[in-house]
Amino acid sequence: MLPEKTKKWIDERTGYKNFLHAIFLLNFPTKRRSRWQFIWGGALVLMMLVEIVTGTLLMTVYSPSEAAAWGSVHYIETQVNLGWFVRGLHHYTAHMMIVAIIVQIFLVIVSAGYRKPKEFIYWTSLLIGGVIVGLTITGNPLPWDQKGYWSYQIETGIAGTMPGIGSTLRSLVVGGSEFGNLTLTRLYTIHVIVLPVIAILLFTIHMALIRRERLRTAKIKEAADDPDVDFELDEDDPLKDEITQPYWPYQTTRTLVLTLFLIGIVIIQMMTYPTLKNQHVNTELLEWEADLHPSEIKLEAPADSALPFVARPEWFVRFLFELRHMVPKDLEVLVTAVLPGVLLAILVLVPFYEKVLGEKWGQRLAIAVYVGGILIISGISWYGIQTERSAPDYALNRSQEIAYAARASWLASENGVPPEGPASLLRNDPKSMGPLIFARHCGICHTWNGHDGTGHFIMEMKDGKKVKATPRASDLAGFATTKWIAEFLTNPRDPKFFGHVGSLKGGDAILNGDMSDWADSYVGPEGILSKADIEAVSALLAREANRRDYEPVSEAVIKRGISVFSGQNFKGKDGKVVDFDGYCAQCHAMKAGDPDDEGGGAAPDFNGYGSAKWLSEFIRSPGAEKFYGDKNVMPAFEESKLSKHDLNLLVNWMRGEWQRPTTDK
Repeated sequence: MLPEKTKKWIDERTGYKNFLHAIFLLNFPTKRRSRWQFIWGGALVLMMLVEIVTGTLLMTVYSPSEAAAWGSVHYIETQVNLGWFVRGLHHYTAHMMIVAIIVQIFLVIVSAGYRKPKEFIYWTSLLIGGVIVGLTITGNPLPWDQKGYWSYQIETGIAGTMPGIGSTLRSLVVGGSEFGNLTLTRLYTIHVIVLPVIAILLFTIHMALIRRERLRTAKIKEAADDPDVDFELDEDDPLKDEITQPYWPYQTTRTLVLTLFLIGIVIIQMMTYPTLKNQHVNTELLEWEADLHPSEIKLEAPADSALPFVARPEWFVRFLFELRHMVPKDLEVLVTAVLPGVLLAILVLVPFYEKVLGEKWGQRLAIAVYVGGILIISGISWYGIQTERSAPDYALNRSQEIAYAARASWLASENGVPPEGPASLLRNDPKSMGPLIFARHCGICHTWNGHDGTGHFIMEMKDGKKVKATPRASDLAGFATTKWIAEFLTNPRDPKFFGHVGSLKGGDAILNGDMSDWADSYVGPEGILSKADIEAVSALLAREANRRDYEPVSEAVIKRGISVFSGQNFKGKDGKVVDFDGYCAQCHAMKAGDPDDEGGGAAPDFNGYGSAKWLSEFIRSPGAEKFYGDKNVMPAFEESKLSKHDLNLLVNWMRGEWQRPTTDK
């Protein structure tokens, strides 16, 4: 602390004390005694300071580009000391400021703070509210995650429907017609320079107007109380009861109490919301089991239009989003442009209500319009949220989004963010992309645990209604595992395997073909093959696949499987060697199962069955001679249909091959 003499020396040359008094309202007269209802404006100022401080700290690490934005925010959340706290405080305080400005305007209306000569104080409050909303809208997409990306799509889409200036306005805030790197730099500039400068100017003007009004009140009261001045207030003049007090410490103390209370709520929300917000989502689908606990998921997945994500706007513009869906397309402009304009006009014109209706009824109308509007807007938003959450696929869709978010965060923590950008974390990940590729290319005929790989059912139109479709080929979940093969060998006609193939052209030859006849002849209570024989030959085949979940069996079991496959030294149910004319090598080739390397040619070659190479070749050319030949009914997926990159992702996903935590087996 500086000595008093030094302070005086500096003050004589700079006048800094008056400056600080003006800045921190130390000599700011307050109306009447300090009141709790007049503290929201001061709390807004203090929360804005919190935003400036936390925002400046975030700027030291954040990088506004498509390739770096998500990664830099992830770094803040996971690597920077207390980075998660600073970012959370910045994010949630911004939303709390919107709540505070809504309350502040309400209290201004209730206390008639819009009456002459305070109209401009009221109007600058509205403008400040608009800037706060703008700061939140431009700040949310900066992490360039799915939530911010899609919500900004909605918000700029709403802005783009405004007649006359819509397309120009959208192009201005997007940085062109498409979202990209320029969008982020444009957003960043608006968020950290343009809007803060406007906000500071508005706050300055607002405070100057309030100060002017308070000084005027104090001077009038002082004149009325001075016996030497020939001036008296009317009996009904509200200034009659004014008792002016300095802002510090009376009003300042209350403002600090409210600010600390609101920041406390923000911190509690920051600590609990990430866990609570997803508690209602539980599909119990292993495919979408998140790699991280919900409390550890700080970001949605990196922005990527190739990944499924249900676009949702922020809560404060949710009502416009819902209203857009309630009106025909050609009337959309009424909701996106006319309605907001009407709402704004209603608020701006509040000071004039009393000119027409008188003070009493004018104020009542203003309160009714404001409260009624807030209730209607809240009701529409709440209805939209509840409708979305009650939709049949909501839990599934949200669990996918959570799984993608957790997966991206985990991969980034394990491997870092690749130079080509955070979107490649998931685009090169079999666990993330495999279900989507399967649903797009395979889900038309095949299923995966009964669904299309992503958890959705395959649907078709029947009698004008959308109904669950009947699959036309086998369910491939667990393909090439011992269990899957054993179930297939036991009953190839089961709906899980060839049961519905008959609906395909040429499928009847498969449904009632050699494999089904083989099972009828050799499997079951009357067949020569025991359950142990089926399990042994299944284990033998599964060994070819060498999946990560393959559980090695004893050498005796392998030998038994070889005898079933080759027919050599085959022992019947009584344990004696017997002739077995249903051995696999008659149709299938597999060196591991046929010691003499004979057989095969009439059915798929089982050398390397279920391996990545075997699956890739089969998907590329199922009609090849080594697979189904002229019996094939499956379309070939050449490179023009399925890229090599996607094929590798699909095959690895089908085999359960993707990066896992070391503790995850």
